[in-house]
Amino acid sequence: MVDAKAIKDKVSKKINNTKSKISSHITAHKHCRICGINIDSRSDPRICKSDECSAALEKRGKNDRMMRIMFFIFVLIFFGPILLSALGFAVVG
Repeated sequence: MVDAKAIKDKVSKKINNTKSKISSHITAHKHCRICGINIDSRSDPRICKSDECSAALEKRGKNDRMMRIMFFIFVLIFFGPILLSALGFAVVG
């Protein structure tokens, strides 16, 4: 009969041994959010120091803010009349 516990222990030891070999060769690092090159793990924001990546991150930030504002306006336009009519105000339309 097969000893499942012994097999499970052997497999877990093999996996842990392989993980430790792999992690011993790779230093802690992160990748630039824009171009993907290796950067220091402590860098914040998570981009490299190139002008192109800095400009792209700034553009993304502006786009994110604009999308947040547009979503808020959409929610107000969509749910505003529903809320007003539920509160008893007449909505002309």
